[in-house]
Amino acid sequence: MSDEQKAIASLHNLVESCTTALTVLSDRLQSEEDHITVTFSTLRTDFLSILSIIYATTTKVALSLKPSSPQHKASLVPLKDLNNNVAALVHSIRLMRPKEGATVIGEYESIALGVISAIKSLAQALLEGETPDATTQEYLLRTGEVHELIDNVRKPNGLSLDNRDAVQKLWQQVHDSLEDGYQEIQSICKPPTDEEEEGEEAFFDDGWDELGFSSDQKLSPEELDRAEKVQTMVKVVNLLHKRVIKDVFSSVSFQLDSSSLDKLATLSVRLSAGSDEVISSMYAPQQLLSIKSSLHNFWDTTKDIRMTILPPAPTLTDQLESLSISADDKIRKWFNACFNQIDKTAAKVIDTLHDEDEDDS
Repeated sequence: MSDEQKAIASLHNLVESCTTALTVLSDRLQSEEDHITVTFSTLRTDFLSILSIIYATTTKVALSLKPSSPQHKASLVPLKDLNNNVAALVHSIRLMRPKEGATVIGEYESIALGVISAIKSLAQALLEGETPDATTQEYLLRTGEVHELIDNVRKPNGLSLDNRDAVQKLWQQVHDSLEDGYQEIQSICKPPTDEEEEGEEAFFDDGWDELGFSSDQKLSPEELDRAEKVQTMVKVVNLLHKRVIKDVFSSVSFQLDSSSLDKLATLSVRLSAGSDEVISSMYAPQQLLSIKSSLHNFWDTTKDIRMTILPPAPTLTDQLESLSISADDKIRKWFNACFNQIDKTAAKVIDTLHDEDEDDS
């Protein structure tokens, strides 16, 4: 078998290995046995080391199999190394114990899926490069994709240290979406002036009028009052979300287990979706059933967050063990006051729905 045939066979093997690896990662069961293994910090170091090897090996493969002047013999060892390290990357994740937390393991799995998918695309591009009508630049794009994915992981804070770190990162990402939502509800409550509307209409025609709808319907006084109450609720929820990032994830005072942290990861996504839904329901004409449903979903999520981060109040015996109010007590007091304010504001919005129902009856 010639060196060219060996290189082509190795590329096919690499494609098959990537396909198998992607299947293993996608089908990983959360109930997998929590076997004894090395520490998570060691596995994290190994994970980064394997990615660094993949980065360097990918470069060697791309250079040696450049379609315009392939060096098939020089590609054989890098291809073998790349194949082995794809398997090693999957193995490193399989050694991670479920008790470390679903969020952080999910992050590592997502990174591995992205990198392995990119390696598979590179191998396929190099195989296509053997054909006369192949695009010679395709392999460069695929190589760059692998490099970019790994570079992002190797940046500071690019790879979470543990489950708490992974959940905090997720909350930080979601917070930007919540802030965008607050800007939206502000614009609903404070529509543009007549002069601003005239200026916009001179440059922009959204076409809704042609379909018999208007995209700039005004809120009635009752709808505006309701929207302003929702605006207040969203503002307080966003403040709560920001303080959870600052005081819960960044403080040793809140000793949350992996299960609670994973729940908070899910709740943050739910909170963002709920915020979007309740804000969208504030546009005119407002639909009461839609508002009621979206508001209850949004409100229930804040209640679930409260139950997760605030354990039951300490017993009298526990309180007597300390003669002073700790910083932890002050933080918990703030959170309780914030949740209470959310409850009061949500109840006021619900009251506006009941009042309107009575007016219609």
